[in-house]
Amino acid sequence: MSQDRVLIVDDEKNIVSSLKEILSDEGYEVSVAEDGLNALEMIQADPPDVVLLDIWLPGMDGIEVLKSVKMYQPEVEVLIMSGHGTIDTAVQATKLGAYDFIEKPFSLDKVTQAVGNVFRQKKARLNHCEGVEERELPLCFELISDIKEFIHQATGDRAPILLVGEKGTGKEFVAHTIHRLSPLADRSFVKINCALRKPEEIRYHLFPRQEKPSPQAGARFSSPEKDSEVVYLTHIEALSEDLRKDLAQALKDSGEKGKNSTLLPARLIASSYNDLSALVECGRFNPDLLGAFSHTRMIPPLRDHEDKIPLLVEDYFRDYCQRNETEPPVIDDEVMVALSGHRWAGNLKELRLVLDRLLVQTVSKGRITLADLPEDFRGSGIESAEGPFEGFLSLKEAELNWEKGFLIHHLRKNQWNLDSTAQALRTPREVFQEKLRLHGIETSGEGEVSPARPPQLQRTLKRSVVLCGSGLHSGIKTGLILRPMPPNSGIIFGDISSGQTIPARLDNVESTDYSTCLKKGRASVATIEHIMAVLHMYRITNLLIKIGDEAPVMDGSARDFCELIEDGEFEEQDGVYEEIVIDKTYLYGSPENNAPHITIEPSDKFRVTYHMDYPEPIGVEEYTYEFNGEKSFKEEIAPARTFGFLEDVAQLTKMGFATGGKLDNFILLGDKKVLNTKLRFENEFSRHKILDILGDFYLLGKPLRGHIKAHRTGHRHNVALLAQIRDSLLPAA
Repeated sequence: MSQDRVLIVDDEKNIVSSLKEILSDEGYEVSVAEDGLNALEMIQADPPDVVLLDIWLPGMDGIEVLKSVKMYQPEVEVLIMSGHGTIDTAVQATKLGAYDFIEKPFSLDKVTQAVGNVFRQKKARLNHCEGVEERELPLCFELISDIKEFIHQATGDRAPILLVGEKGTGKEFVAHTIHRLSPLADRSFVKINCALRKPEEIRYHLFPRQEKPSPQAGARFSSPEKDSEVVYLTHIEALSEDLRKDLAQALKDSGEKGKNSTLLPARLIASSYNDLSALVECGRFNPDLLGAFSHTRMIPPLRDHEDKIPLLVEDYFRDYCQRNETEPPVIDDEVMVALSGHRWAGNLKELRLVLDRLLVQTVSKGRITLADLPEDFRGSGIESAEGPFEGFLSLKEAELNWEKGFLIHHLRKNQWNLDSTAQALRTPREVFQEKLRLHGIETSGEGEVSPARPPQLQRTLKRSVVLCGSGLHSGIKTGLILRPMPPNSGIIFGDISSGQTIPARLDNVESTDYSTCLKKGRASVATIEHIMAVLHMYRITNLLIKIGDEAPVMDGSARDFCELIEDGEFEEQDGVYEEIVIDKTYLYGSPENNAPHITIEPSDKFRVTYHMDYPEPIGVEEYTYEFNGEKSFKEEIAPARTFGFLEDVAQLTKMGFATGGKLDNFILLGDKKVLNTKLRFENEFSRHKILDILGDFYLLGKPLRGHIKAHRTGHRHNVALLAQIRDSLLPAA
């Protein structure tokens, strides 16, 4: 097996010498480039596995190098190094595809650990399931005899291969496995997405050039040598018409003896999740290109092999636990039945997401039950939200639960129109209305379900994003990474160092002194209210937040968190959620004698009113926020900053709090005036109190509909009122 290869790109000779020595001792094959252009030529000619890239380089800075690497060689992982790093630089590098950001001066142990993490993840990604490294084939293909036979046949020659199959069936893993087992395993494996790459970029990898290509995106690449790489084309149906024609001719020439092939790669592998024969029939794909592939194979969907699913699940958990030195969880029989009976529209990819979620949620309890599965695995339909089968006391109760989910599903399908849904279900309107009343599904009385009532689609981010800063109370440099999660996962905090997780739920609140702190087991996280407020108002329902001991304070507001999740973009998910609708007035505290108290009462919309009665310069101040979409939150509430009086800050510092409070992330009050900044709003203080309330109130796991009225309250009061609401409206939570 070839060595793992690392390229160091840095012009500081002492650092390069130390890095090369320590990484070589770790068993890596190490090469060096002193400037960006030289690095790009080396990467293009013979791509390494990992690049250690300095930001500050002569001629072409590291950010431009990173852009070019990720455009032309996206499989190469990049670790950015900088002695003058900033939050903006780290965020920009991560957006562009950097694996991690390492600040100089760094310890060599930290660098070797970071490089090791990259290789562990790359190998897990390529060989898991997907299999383990020691196996000749990934288990998911080892168990399917015809795929196993095809892989062995395809490794014996250089003939072009076409893989077709639904999304998530593992076409890329088949391609990697064929390459790994073939005589060409020492060649570079270059993946090209035909739907995303420009035609000239694709042509560059497929056909020889007489001259070097002109510089693009700051890069000067030397042309690959003939037979130098194995090219894997995904979404081949997206190739331009000219490219399809030229590729068909090149493949034909390469298959005819005595002709010089105009095809550049050592081997070509292509894939598509479309029915290419159907595209040929309607004139949308070149028939000559389809016929030019010597090996064509359809990768079957996972549902065709449901009997293999228990073996895949057990193997996945066993391999994960071996790598992380933990005991595999006990899996109830009902869980295996549910997993085997699922339709798996996303195939192996969906299976992996579900198993990842189960690992995150059950790592501490060591057992996976039916209740841990997403709701649509429990046999009661996607829209059912009443819990697993074992929670029902009778057949009638289970039937009613299924019927409610069925009605909600068809209401959503018919845009919540009562008449249309009744007609679609061939049910008289009166009978249908009676069913809605039976299940507590309220209507507006005018033929439609009340617009505030229908369940909404769950939401996560499309991609991971990162943000760095310092903690308000600890003063320690910190940060967070937001990662997408499958439907029904909820908001989960994960400790960056230990991997332990804490669901963002009311039961895990440990402290409300000056901020909201969660704790579960040995893991804890503080000052979560600002990021939670953003997730609440942007309706993000499923997310993993990798974090240290405390969320970064940024400028004291939630404005940066809004920008962060917008950068990650939103992805609507198949699961739904329903608002917690307040049915009566709840009160914590006493309204008498101007004492702190907080209430929530029924309302047609979500509103928060905060009344302040503080010493000058705040005085008496009140503000009401009404939720009218994420934009209203971003403009009215998110920019409001943390504040405190000079004498309180001094006391907090003595107690070990607020050591990260600086003049640029904290409104400092004293001598009846603001000491260090200009206010963003006339009533910024009450707006910030509303921000804290919005964060705390997302600890119920669902958005609320009601009117919160708070009078001189803090985190302790918020959590106490939440407990009342939970006990009354969510008794099973």
